[in-house]
Amino acid sequence: MNQLSFSHPELWPWALAVVPLWLLLFGILRARARARAAYGAPLTERVSGPAARATRLTLAAALLLAVWVEPRYGEEQVQVERAGLDLVFALDTSRSMLARDMEPTRLGAAKRDILTVLPDLKGGDRVGLVAFAGEARLMVPLTHDLSSFRQLLEQVDTDAVRRGGTDLAAALRRSLEVIGTDHQATAAIILLTDGEDLTGAGKQAAREAHDRGVVVHAVGYGSTRGSKITLDQSGNESFLRDEKGTEVVSALDSEGLRALASVTGGEFLRTDVMALPLRQLKEKRLDAMVKRAYEKGEETIYKTRFQWVLIPAMLLLLFELIRHGGRRR
Repeated sequence: MNQLSFSHPELWPWALAVVPLWLLLFGILRARARARAAYGAPLTERVSGPAARATRLTLAAALLLAVWVEPRYGEEQVQVERAGLDLVFALDTSRSMLARDMEPTRLGAAKRDILTVLPDLKGGDRVGLVAFAGEARLMVPLTHDLSSFRQLLEQVDTDAVRRGGTDLAAALRRSLEVIGTDHQATAAIILLTDGEDLTGAGKQAAREAHDRGVVVHAVGYGSTRGSKITLDQSGNESFLRDEKGTEVVSALDSEGLRALASVTGGEFLRTDVMALPLRQLKEKRLDAMVKRAYEKGEETIYKTRFQWVLIPAMLLLLFELIRHGGRRR
């Protein structure tokens, strides 16, 4: 169906300037005409008088505005194929992620890094979210809707998973379930954690991912020297203690995470020594991955017709240039 439309209709309010522009040009040109009144014949006055010239210049400006909003008329159907990656973020929500050796906490830094990389993803990419502690829970299935993903991610905290602890194997296996078996070669798991694998089964789950062709990238949060775990998120000094009453110190297990990622050929990134780790991971590894063709079909392309108004605008300006130049000579 052919209908007239515009690529940039939000620019039409500029059309309100047409009347003030005409008045301004008319005032300027009338003042000049009065100074040259003795030299103009009646016919010349009608063709190139202030009102006529102001009208032509204003009309040219209006036509150029119409070029700017880019009129479209007519359409055609073209064959398109959309492709993208499947990325599952496995986010550690255990209490050790409340340690404040990163700002505002390890968990807060991990969520911020995910939010930072979302605008860099392509339109065909899908993202999913798994929260884990002593068990893993699906928070967001794979989706193209980055806005909804962002809103749900912002709500995730240490209450997302009831069972305490850190089970990296559960996180990886749940992420593999989310990916499924159809597009494993175009999927990746991004594990965001401080790396304290309390069950010790993380490497075995990484081997399972490797056998299925899924790469696991690990992003480590925290410092290797360790930090106390803050229980009161309002800022009061209240720290987690063990059964003996000793304050628990949680440290980044960088070696364990590096070994886990290497099983699948993935990267390990330490956030305490680099900025924007996920953006660096995307540029270094994710952009080079083979994309999954997830949709084939037709797309409507609208034909732009700015020439319809550009040509009259240029003719009006050319006419004014010739008339103005001729009068000056």
